[in-house]
Amino acid sequence: MRTSMSRRAGTALAGVGALGLVWTSVPSAAAIVGGKPVGDGERPFVVQLQQRDDDGSWSHYCGGALVDSRVVVTAAHCSKWAEQGKVTIRVVLGRSDATTDQGTVVTKDHFTVHSHPAFSTETNTDLGLIVLDSPARQKSASLPPLGAKPQAGRLLRAAGWGRTDLESEAKPTRLHETALPVTEFDTEGGTWDKNFVCAGTPERRVGPGDSGGPLFAPPSRGKAVIHGLVSGDTNTCPGLFTNLSDPAVWKPFRKVLAAHGLSRVVPVRAAAEAAPTAPAAPATPAAPTAPTV
Repeated sequence: MRTSMSRRAGTALAGVGALGLVWTSVPSAAAIVGGKPVGDGERPFVVQLQQRDDDGSWSHYCGGALVDSRVVVTAAHCSKWAEQGKVTIRVVLGRSDATTDQGTVVTKDHFTVHSHPAFSTETNTDLGLIVLDSPARQKSASLPPLGAKPQAGRLLRAAGWGRTDLESEAKPTRLHETALPVTEFDTEGGTWDKNFVCAGTPERRVGPGDSGGPLFAPPSRGKAVIHGLVSGDTNTCPGLFTNLSDPAVWKPFRKVLAAHGLSRVVPVRAAAEAAPTAPAAPATPAAPTAPTV
């Protein structure tokens, strides 16, 4: 995560005072603040990316979301380190408790990582894709139609792993989520791209380490809809999210997904309202018949 307050090295992000820094190094774990534990199987589309540590063990790295049976979306500031070989990651699907072996683990030999080539901390470009070689068994979420940015006042949810109290270093092993109101985004005089989504309050918010995790509308009848991905925070926004309904953010990925046979993943605009039905032409009067005699 990042903010307009500072550009110090991201290695300091592991500390309690992590909020307010810019990602310039490998991300570190933190929190969903003001949330509650997620039960097993409740959010099958929420993905955990784990990193291999120096001792060979695996720990939380970033979040993500399964939006197709073969595609995970995450933050570019998470994916780029794996794409550049600076960190080794694996994809964990369908696991709400990191102490268990539930779900599916996909190792680096079985997926491809792509990051937005123009990623910048100030623009709505913080998007990375992980393309799986084989379809996942877990239920995926869907993406919003292009141009369908969530409006201020709408209540969405965010999910992630890590500390639930920024004053404590204790980290829960279970996935947590919280409800966040979407707010008007203050670009601070043009420092930030207006296309970002801002959501959260001081009491309920995302934190460093939740990076790449989803901002979503829970399923009502069909699938959950992933509106955004945790990107950072600013002086005026406690939760800055990449807006996945922004057409521009998908442009670099169209050819990438097509090469994998996954063009269907790129969102499309909502179907326009059906044009009003043209009035029916008046019926042609029937020819008169001869009188019966």
